[in-house]
Amino acid sequence: MIKKALIIGFGSIGRKHSEILSKLLGKKNVYVLTKQDDIEFNSFNSFDKINSLDPDYIVVASETSLHLKHVLSLERICRKKIVLIEKPLFNENIGENLNNNHYLVAYNLRLHPLINLLKQKISKQKVITAQAICHSFLPDWRKNIRYQESASASISKGGGVLLDLSHEIDYMQYIFGDLAIDYSINKKVSNLEIETDDYLFISGKFNKGGIFSIETSYFSRNKRRKIFIETPRFSIELDLINSLLKIIKDNAEEIISDTNYSIEETYLDLHKAILFGDFSKICTLDEGLRTMEIITEIQHTRDQ
Repeated sequence: MIKKALIIGFGSIGRKHSEILSKLLGKKNVYVLTKQDDIEFNSFNSFDKINSLDPDYIVVASETSLHLKHVLSLERICRKKIVLIEKPLFNENIGENLNNNHYLVAYNLRLHPLINLLKQKISKQKVITAQAICHSFLPDWRKNIRYQESASASISKGGGVLLDLSHEIDYMQYIFGDLAIDYSINKKVSNLEIETDDYLFISGKFNKGGIFSIETSYFSRNKRRKIFIETPRFSIELDLINSLLKIIKDNAEEIISDTNYSIEETYLDLHKAILFGDFSKICTLDEGLRTMEIITEIQHTRDQ
């Protein structure tokens, strides 16, 4: 049973995890490993103190470029802990097995009830095509920091739309199975003041035979995050921002809305599932590494 949690890193996502787990476990049972001073949580600044703290649950919420270093440290000093690693998993090859703890990856959109309803609806259908899009405006992402100074703008910190918005690659695999990429374009195309890629388009096939595409960007003021699916029997449109699922058949249109549910709540549901030991919808380490293989494949194509 999970009674004590440790969050590594206290940027915007680390703060989010700390606040959610405080509500679930009580603030006195949540600790943060950070170099920042005077934060509102129990905190310390050295990995050497983790063993004496002996947390049941550890969340790696540091910058992407530090994930591998921090996970390898946990692998050396911890045993049989539940370790949730923020996405994207790593920005480099892992190079060794991770066996000492139970590692999970924080692809929280898997917990969205309409993604799971969509998955159920198409489970016995032949999918002809599926398209995922996610377009947003990076300067609007974080209010507490200039976007030019954010990790998303920095190559060395593991930024870029391919890594930041790898959710779409993950949930497409979660819904449809493994993806095989036939074509990709990933580059900086806008005038944003960043050094990272701000546009991604990939297309290919599911292992079950359908065709897919994914398009994401950092530079659109027309914010949208949607999935479109075509089957022989019906068409589907899922609007993740507005929690709206539309199923269109020959003579009917069914609309399923959950407008009181926001993407933010997927973080809460992610932690609740882990605390109650239900890992059925949560990204495993192997699944996260498969997403990293796809990302690496796209990067190699881009850099040739």
